[in-house]
Amino acid sequence: MTSEQLHVIFYIMHNILITGCSSGLGLALADKFESTGHKVMRHNGRAHYDLRSGEDIKKMCQEAKSKNINVLINNAAITCPDILFDKYSESLIDDMINVNLKAPILLSRLLFNDLTNIININSMVGLEVKSPRTMYSATKWGLRGFSNSLKKENSNIKILDVYPTNIKTAPDRENAMELDFVVESIYQSFLKEEQQLLLDGRKL
Repeated sequence: MTSEQLHVIFYIMHNILITGCSSGLGLALADKFESTGHKVMRHNGRAHYDLRSGEDIKKMCQEAKSKNINVLINNAAITCPDILFDKYSESLIDDMINVNLKAPILLSRLLFNDLTNIININSMVGLEVKSPRTMYSATKWGLRGFSNSLKKENSNIKILDVYPTNIKTAPDRENAMELDFVVESIYQSFLKEEQQLLLDGRKL
């Protein structure tokens, strides 16, 4: 048995809700937390609960409460195509705001009294401006503002903000950080109760 598993068994056993677990980082995080003894409620995309829908989010929170969820990982996001701002449709703007910003806020609010920890998977574009990703940047800057404000307002919930650059979630994705490295970094920051994790693959 590893030291990580002993830590979970003898100290903290968490029930964790992770959004966006059908693939990529969300799937890898779910596997990691389960492998170390935590219980994970996996949100597997729109077929499960549609994060664009306030009613679906409320239903998901009802299920989460029945499973005594105490850790929320806001991972799901719509990453926009590299198009100029004047090419965005109103529906795409709405979807990105709803999934990337409103859903994390609403999930945090509805589960607020049950949570001990929140992990917000942001992006380096939540700290830097990158063109042509205007709407994606806007939602990630909004998530950053929400998270930082909540930290000042409430000291009972431990909040970790993660700011990665590109992650290698597909074999053909170049100039990206290895997925295992990102997952392990997030997990260790969670155990250490850190408030911010910068993962800049450009400096590795």
